[in-house]
Amino acid sequence: MEGQQSTPLSHLGQQQAQHLSNALLPLQAIHQANLSNPALSNPLRLTKTRPTHLYSSPLLRATQTAQALQKALKKANLSLPIKQHQNLQEIHPGIFQGLTWAEATTQYPSLCEHLMTSLEWRPVPEAESLTEARSRAQAWVDKLLSQHHPGETVWAVSHAGLMLHIIAAIMGCDRTWKINISHTAIFEFWLANTSHRKNHPNLGNDLGENKFNPEYWILRRFNDTSHLQGLSPK
Repeated sequence: MEGQQSTPLSHLGQQQAQHLSNALLPLQAIHQANLSNPALSNPLRLTKTRPTHLYSSPLLRATQTAQALQKALKKANLSLPIKQHQNLQEIHPGIFQGLTWAEATTQYPSLCEHLMTSLEWRPVPEAESLTEARSRAQAWVDKLLSQHHPGETVWAVSHAGLMLHIIAAIMGCDRTWKINISHTAIFEFWLANTSHRKNHPNLGNDLGENKFNPEYWILRRFNDTSHLQGLSPK
């Protein structure tokens, strides 16, 4: 349970990051095709396009993944700085941080038994609460909507636990759904220009019928790990 420990990528993690960057590398050719064909210039019709911003959690395993992406983008003639943001960090697991589950059950048997036998949320001492994690994820989404503009494409590297809350915030859910997120899984969302209004963080609140118009909110890829096919631990 790494939590907010700044651990590096394992050898397998490095391979996964490389496979991810290889999958996203053909950006330059796609961009050039868009320039030569105005009919393809609408970004809502594209599944891949050049990013304009690259963000990462400051934790080492995330920044190393972002660096692999940055290197691939440089090969595609695009140099982007990595902007680290604290709100992209993993959820802090409190007293469990740095322990395996086996170690946790030995050190905190009563707490672990409750966590395994009840669906009811119970706070872990010194851990970030679910409400705090959701608030942090919402703050991150609000930042994107207030600081970025129509036509920009943001890439962000985060962590599975927090991503559950980020996804819920992007999709406007009033709850967080459990998703088994794999390492380097890709989630790709396209938001209509009207959702990027400055100082208007709540998606679609004044859009009338268009709040329910699926052309305004497009989910291109969800937990996509096709780039990892054939890759397994050695």
